[in-house]
Amino acid sequence: MRTQVSELYEHAKEKYRLVLHGGQAGLNNSASWVYLAEDIQNISFLKGGELVITTGLFTQSGVKLYDFISALVTRNCSGILINVGKYLKPQDITPEILELCDIAVFPVFTMPWEVHLVDIMQDFSILLLHNNQREEHLDASFLSALYQSPVQENLLRTMNQFGFATASDYRIMVIQNLQDITRLTSPLNSYGLKYHIFEHDHLHVLIYNVSSGKLSLNGLIDLICFCDSIKLGLGDTIHSLAEISLCYKRARFSLAAAVFWNRQYINFDDLGIFQILFCSSDPVLLQTIYKRHLGVLEQYDAEHDSDYMKTLRIFLLSDCNILETASRMHTHRNTIVYRMRKIKDLLNSELDNSEVKFNLLMAFYLKEYFSI
Repeated sequence: MRTQVSELYEHAKEKYRLVLHGGQAGLNNSASWVYLAEDIQNISFLKGGELVITTGLFTQSGVKLYDFISALVTRNCSGILINVGKYLKPQDITPEILELCDIAVFPVFTMPWEVHLVDIMQDFSILLLHNNQREEHLDASFLSALYQSPVQENLLRTMNQFGFATASDYRIMVIQNLQDITRLTSPLNSYGLKYHIFEHDHLHVLIYNVSSGKLSLNGLIDLICFCDSIKLGLGDTIHSLAEISLCYKRARFSLAAAVFWNRQYINFDDLGIFQILFCSSDPVLLQTIYKRHLGVLEQYDAEHDSDYMKTLRIFLLSDCNILETASRMHTHRNTIVYRMRKIKDLLNSELDNSEVKFNLLMAFYLKEYFSI
């Protein structure tokens, strides 16, 4: 779990006389860093998750506080702390601003002018650095666990220390193209989910306790897939942290399937026969089975620039119906009849046996599996 704004607030509210004015629901927001901002033009450099501290100096150039906060919300910052007394007063936080902060789930705090910015920023930075070091330690433990089966006891103990019990239900998700992690972590915090997310191999790996929080699986999928560019692979539910290596591999395979089929997400539980193929420990045998049933047809297509593989696949998926095959291929019925006669000759089979048709369809699934 990333540092939340609430932790920074509790850490500093007495010492620096912080007052929370609005956006209380945003106390669960993830805080990536603390940033001093006095110029609205510099907000474009923010990466998301920053708790912004300001004296309101920007008002001297005609920028309104409402517009300044709106810009911070757009950049997905975690909150704003205003050093009131010189450029801004507490009464400048208008009902309109409070409504904006409540809607945007964006907490707004004030502290008196007597507070030295360097002191509170140093305190926040030390706390964030300490928490980041803990996060990195947990990152390393989970990363090592992904490649161990079963997971070593020392890694499990480390995870236990961070609140991840060994014997519990977990699921792993692998996310592609997640640019701003706080777009995900802040809502997860608000739902009370027990989770950890880290980067690996240019992807984000999310592991969470299935029984924690108030978020359904479909709700979590919707939360993650907030833009079309994101792809998601879901592993199945495991009942112990010691099993996360296999769950991670299944999630990676599901992500590869989502990319291959151009779907936004794939759940390993929904992969059907591909689950069986994934569990095979003998890929050479799978290749042999494929070649035995479709090798001749594949070679003929390659040598004659024909399209018999595609025709046979659609024919089988159309329950061996000539008219439906012709319709799905946008081809005349007589053309399909001719192709099927040629395919039967090449395969030396009339395709009138359920076992033969099953084996051919299985071979096509194998071809797709190898492509994934």
